[in-house]
Parts: sequence; structure tokens; C-alpha cells
Amino acid sequence: MRGCLVAIGLLGALVGAQAEAKSVALIWKGAKTQADAEAHRAAWGNIETLLEKTKWELPEGHPKLVRSDTLAGLKPGFWVWLVGVCDTEGAATALAHLKVFAPDAYARDVEVEAMDQACPSTDGAPLVARKESLALNKKGQKLQVFTQEESQYLEPGEEFGDQFTLTRYHFVLLSKKGELLAAEEVVGEEDFSGDVRQGPTAYRCELEGIGRSGAESLVLTRNCRAGTAECGSVVRADEVTRVTVQGSTLVRGTTTRMNEQRLECGD
Repeated sequence: MRGCLVAIGLLGALVGAQAEAKSVALIWKGAKTQADAEAHRAAWGNIETLLEKTKWELPEGHPKLVRSDTLAGLKPGFWVWLVGVCDTEGAATALAHLKVFAPDAYARDVEVEAMDQACPSTDGAPLVARKESLALNKKGQKLQVFTQEESQYLEPGEEFGDQFTLTRYHFVLLSKKGELLAAEEVVGEEDFSGDVRQGPTAYRCELEGIGRSGAESLVLTRNCRAGTAECGSVVRADEVTRVTVQGSTLVRGTTTRMNEQRLECGD
């Protein structure tokens, strides 16, 4: 009798654990008909490019178009673009990243075994929204800015190589409906130490700010200082990069230097 009670208790615990281990589907877009859903596919290209740049990797074969009837938990009668199926924690992380470039993406609880989950991997640092933005009222477009930290250090046992930390600024142009139109990137803060075999190279840049210029441009300014310098080389300068909305595209201007200071040469 005692053995039966123990077995029942273990079975109850197993069922409870399975109930808690939810699966969550990440969905990009959907439509009533297959043709309408397939018409959205062309818009995925820009999104996928940015996801790859920000180290967000899709499961093989995704996104894939499926009938909602095939995933228990979804409202039947639709065709949806499935980006992946994750556990609860993985879904929250992946969806937060995805929604930066695809604001209409969403998540739904589904009945999928854990072994059948296929979740996007997010190896990069989280994307962080900046307060700076540009609203183009006539077009209903919006230019937003997001940052992502990156770093590279020497592996254990390595003696030589480049090391750096930096903040990459992603300028993202969205349509009135929230669709991704274009994106450009500019490096802001940066701390670089080069491979000594290539000669001493080191510099540090700090963000001065991001400001509006005219009705359709944002300008990023950073101040850079050299850690090592030779006679006549630049030891300090401001670097200015302009990102401009042109129609439904973004144009990243050439970075220009201002207020240069050079190392004076001795006699």
C-alpha cells in the first residue's frame, strides 16, 4: 500500500512538472489565407539581416508558414509565420529582441513537448532603447535608436590579439504601421587595444551625445583620445556621424573629424 502511495506521489510530481514546463510560440505575422500570409514574406529580409547583425540566430528552417490548427493553443483558421517555440524564459528573452525590429511580433502558449522546442538563440547582449528619436509626422514614420554592447578579449593562453569593448548604436526606421523600413549602425563608446605585434595602437571614445539636425536627421558625436601616438598623429578629436531619413530609407553619412589635436614633434 505504501509503495502505491509513493508511486502515485511521484506520478503527481511528474505531471505537475510537465504542466509547469510550458511551451511558447513566437509568431511574426498571420493572416486568414495562405496567400495573404505568404505576401508578408518579402518584408522579413530586412528583419533577418538585423537579427543576424545583433547575434540573434533563428532555428533551422524558420520562420516557417504553418496553419494555426497544427499548434494546439492557437486560434484555428489562420496561417502564421512561426519564428520558433521556446520555454517560458527563452521566449521572453527572444521576443524582447525580436520586437525591436518587428513590433507586431507576439507570443502564445502552445502544447508542444520540450524535446520538440526550437528556440532562437540570443548570444548578443540585450538591445536597449535610447530616449532619442525622430518622428516624421507627415509620413507617420519614426526613427528610433537602440544600443548593444560588444566585447572581445584574449582567450586563456593567448598572448597577442586585439581587445575591445564598444557600444553599437542601431538607428531603426519604422513605418506608421510599425514595419521595419531601414536601419543603419554607428559605433559610439569604444575602448580599443590593438595587437602589439602590429605596433602600439590604443584609443578610447566617449559619447558626447545624439542630437537632432533639421527635420529628418540625427547626429551622433563622440570624443576620441589616443592611448599611444607618434609625432604628428592625432591624439584627440571629435567624430561626427549623421543619419538621415530619405523617403523610406536611411543614409549614414561619412564620419567627419572636428577639433583635431595632434602630437607636437620635438626639435
